[in-house]
Amino acid sequence: MGVFLECGPFSARDGEGRLLFEDTSVLLADGQCVALEGPSGSGKSTLLRCITGLAWSLEAGRELDGAAYSGAQMPSWRAQVTLVAQDAPMLAGTVRDNLAFPFAQRAGCRQEFDESTSGDLLQAVDLGRLPLDREVRTLSGGERHRLALVRGLLWDPPVLVADEPLSGLDPEVAEKSFELLLRYARRPGRLLLCALHDPEFNVRADSRLRLSDGSLREIR
Repeated sequence: MGVFLECGPFSARDGEGRLLFEDTSVLLADGQCVALEGPSGSGKSTLLRCITGLAWSLEAGRELDGAAYSGAQMPSWRAQVTLVAQDAPMLAGTVRDNLAFPFAQRAGCRQEFDESTSGDLLQAVDLGRLPLDREVRTLSGGERHRLALVRGLLWDPPVLVADEPLSGLDPEVAEKSFELLLRYARRPGRLLLCALHDPEFNVRADSRLRLSDGSLREIR
């Protein structure tokens, strides 16, 4: 398989100055789910933010499907390489506001918010009963996590980067959500890179990366 996503090198330290990783590059093919593993505090979330351009690095290069992105093109990069964050941040407003927001804001967007598709995705993660006019401030943590996942999948970027997207979900809903992610990831021209806490999900990924002791390596 050819390289679909290529970015780096990245280096980062934590708030106490401890080196998390150094000169780390990421090269991945499309049509797959890639699990990012590593001990707590190893820098997985930081690396995911580096990849998506939310943690900026002057030294890092970025290419997607053969096209290079410069610093001035970061809004476009973030629209193509999109993060589902661990804390599932939500805008003030309704479920519909949060699902539709990317389509009004993302650079170069030629897509429109599809309420029917959003309903299908909500149904797939057991949120089908959730009215689109429900205020997000009334949602539970697990509901916000699933809504953030649906928002990322609805946007349907070439690369979806997910940081603990199944956190706080009961086993049955986590299984349904993971299957939804796998269906997204295994399409040509799509790639999922995700940090997953549960080893049972990690072993079902198409490939696995481990970040530990300051370096990133493939698990074979």
